[in-house]
Amino acid sequence: MLIKGYIDESYGNDNNDPSTEIFTLSCALSNVKGWSAIESSWKKCLAAKNKSLKAQGRKPISRYHATDCSTFHGEFEGWDKEEQIAFAKDLMAGLTRGDAWVNVIAYSMPMEPFLAEFPECKDDPLPACYSLIKLIMLEIADQVQLARRKFNKTKRADIVLFHERCSYDASILNSFNTAITDKTFTEREMFHSITPLGWETSIALQAADLIAYETFKDSQRQFSRRDRRKSLDFLLSTDTFGGRARTFKQDAFKLLRKVIDDEKAKHAAV
Repeated sequence: MLIKGYIDESYGNDNNDPSTEIFTLSCALSNVKGWSAIESSWKKCLAAKNKSLKAQGRKPISRYHATDCSTFHGEFEGWDKEEQIAFAKDLMAGLTRGDAWVNVIAYSMPMEPFLAEFPECKDDPLPACYSLIKLIMLEIADQVQLARRKFNKTKRADIVLFHERCSYDASILNSFNTAITDKTFTEREMFHSITPLGWETSIALQAADLIAYETFKDSQRQFSRRDRRKSLDFLLSTDTFGGRARTFKQDAFKLLRKVIDDEKAKHAAV
């Protein structure tokens, strides 16, 4: 079975408070049939919205962009909350309709405790943040193996990954290659490739953007008393959307620092 995973990130803070700054990397997974259903529904939703905007004498949108839509910036300037919620609901319905199913793996890194242990990354923490791709791959492999045992499947899964083209393509590829050349990663052979794409040619990346933003906002709840967003509640209430999200704690960063320093000392002693 071929599984396609679309990776996206969301990065920012809550109310301009640096202590709440978080980087979230998520991967949305489905099979070919699932992504086909999602992309078809997404295109129809965009087309219907643009038809409505044109009829009102307003500018059409080129795509869904989670941050801009939620904050009414860019192509979403002039929208109101009611319109934004209705549009997001229509898009999310396509993630759970017909043949579509989505499984999400996400990791979030709070920047303040991370930089406390890795001050050398202060000027540009993102290359280190994209190392989360290896953890996502490990989690995907674990979940695939669990599903195979649960449903008594013997045929192996083949996984291809995609992400939106950006200035950190080299860091993303390096993290992927680190995983598939790690001989202790026994399931590495199920991963075939990771490919950068432009959003212009990949509707699925827009869905990945929505999912990354929702998991990012959910991870920010540790800094506030807010309830879970209704949009994420809706997705999680369906039978075809699920997954696992983890957030790093201070102790995890301390352990990671020790592992890296011990490894450096080992190589220096050779």
